[in-house]
Amino acid sequence: MKKINILLLASSLGLFGCSAGVPYSSSKLTVATWNLEHLASDGNLGCKVRTESDYKQLSQYVKTIDADVFALQEVASEAAVARIFKPEQWQIIMSSRADSPSYTCRGNGNLSTQQKVAFAVKKSIQVTNSQHLISLSAVKLGVREGLQLSLKYNNQTVNLLNLHLKSGCFTQDYSQSDSTSCQVFAKQADILKQHVVSQLGNDDKWLILGDFNHHLADKNNKFRNVLLDAVTASTNNTLTVLSDGQISCHPKYPAPIDHIISSSAMTDMLSISPVMFHKYAQPSKTMLSDHCALSATFNIH
Repeated sequence: MKKINILLLASSLGLFGCSAGVPYSSSKLTVATWNLEHLASDGNLGCKVRTESDYKQLSQYVKTIDADVFALQEVASEAAVARIFKPEQWQIIMSSRADSPSYTCRGNGNLSTQQKVAFAVKKSIQVTNSQHLISLSAVKLGVREGLQLSLKYNNQTVNLLNLHLKSGCFTQDYSQSDSTSCQVFAKQADILKQHVVSQLGNDDKWLILGDFNHHLADKNNKFRNVLLDAVTASTNNTLTVLSDGQISCHPKYPAPIDHIISSSAMTDMLSISPVMFHKYAQPSKTMLSDHCALSATFNIH
């Protein structure tokens, strides 16, 4: 990978005590992105109050997806993630962003918990590098930084960038809006474009995934075209938005804002298994989170 000075090196293989991994018997790697809607370690805290039964159902949901790697958004802490991703089975890698001020939650009057990004990676998979895209959170107090991992899988390096971009700018052309949200999003969009262009080598295996808070599955979306065109112009790589044609599981918001974007090498390895949102068993009024997990499977060889 090329180096860029806006990244802060967070850790390397030596800091992941259980990440050395064991040889994998399968070439299939399933990756999911999932916004957990204010996941806290204590169900009585924060904007999404949860019961012990809710945590158990979330853990069961993880098993039904059967992914090897989860890119997570809106998680308060490592302890919160560990409520549903058991540490004896999963490596948990958290965002380094400092805590931001809380606010009063709509509906229950609680103080909000932190909204950070994180990865949960099966312990059988080797994590070789972890980096924090701190420039994304430097744009405005309270917005999220990106989190980047490199994995070794079947002797191949797979890179993943987990994002949770600024909400509130759902227009197709963010550059034509003077709203505060769109101004913040525009700055993040430019940082992300520069970072992706600097990182992608011609044959590198990359996935960019997370909650983009933007309708990238619409081919007329401004940021989609800015990002994809910049990569095509600067490298021999081509990005593919794997969430194209997908419908979100939330009944009020069918156009997805959760996306998985793959580099050429990863697109070539895409399995015949469908890219899909995994709906909850619960009725829409009692969804475990206001986002469902989106997954894709790749044959890494």
